[in-house]
Amino acid sequence: MQRLVLPFVSLLAALALPSCLQQATTVHLNKDGSGTLVEETTFGAQMSAMLEQMGGLGGANAKGQGQVPDPAKEMASMDKAKARAATLGEGVTVEKAEAITVDGNKGGRVTYHFADINHLKLSAGSGLQDAMPKMPGAPEAEPSKALPTTFKYADGVLTITNPDREKPEVPAADKPKTPELDSAQMEPMMKQMLGDMKMSLKVVIEPGIASTTASHVKGNTVTLAEMDMGKVMDNPGAFKKLQRMDQKDPAKAMAALKDFKGVTVETQPQITIKLK
Repeated sequence: MQRLVLPFVSLLAALALPSCLQQATTVHLNKDGSGTLVEETTFGAQMSAMLEQMGGLGGANAKGQGQVPDPAKEMASMDKAKARAATLGEGVTVEKAEAITVDGNKGGRVTYHFADINHLKLSAGSGLQDAMPKMPGAPEAEPSKALPTTFKYADGVLTITNPDREKPEVPAADKPKTPELDSAQMEPMMKQMLGDMKMSLKVVIEPGIASTTASHVKGNTVTLAEMDMGKVMDNPGAFKKLQRMDQKDPAKAMAALKDFKGVTVETQPQITIKLK
């Protein structure tokens, strides 16, 4: 499931802000095929302050149009949660959107309900992108062209598929060139900026797991993707590998990340889970 890790990687450039950012996406499946999707995102105090400051520069506050939105509260916005529910599949509704504080970090937790997991379509990291406060004057982010992870449930067996998508060949002349940065200077800075970033995508089988082809299983939980940037940056040469990685090529991205301490990812394109 190479594509599951890519949204995490692509967010590094967009969210390279100081202090803590943590996101956990968890699908809970019941025996009857219904369940919940829980997306939890928290920001550290420094990051929240910076987002507020960025929002105020030349934005609503500077123009006398009102108060700049609190980024932590934006993560618990019911309006944004309802808009996201419409992208998650037929019959997905918002069960609850709440502001939370975890270890001093503020953010939001949104719980979605689905009546049938067969209709659920999920792209890792997209919830964070949807809920992030838009900076005044900033262009709209381009929607991801990656196909979502899909779920098929029948006769007590869940099949999770992460489909490949057609990738047009980019001429070498059109490929962006990444400048080579001084690792000695940048690596400590990047570790400070990203060291507390954690992201995960997991599936919890509420009745329990009878058997599975998944690679990463603990109890009734299957981990599809998990990244702890603090541990990643402890790997020798991690900064250079991240800098040179082609984020648009899943195979190359996985080749760069698969052996990193701090990264867990399901590499199979399809797995099955038999419920108890």
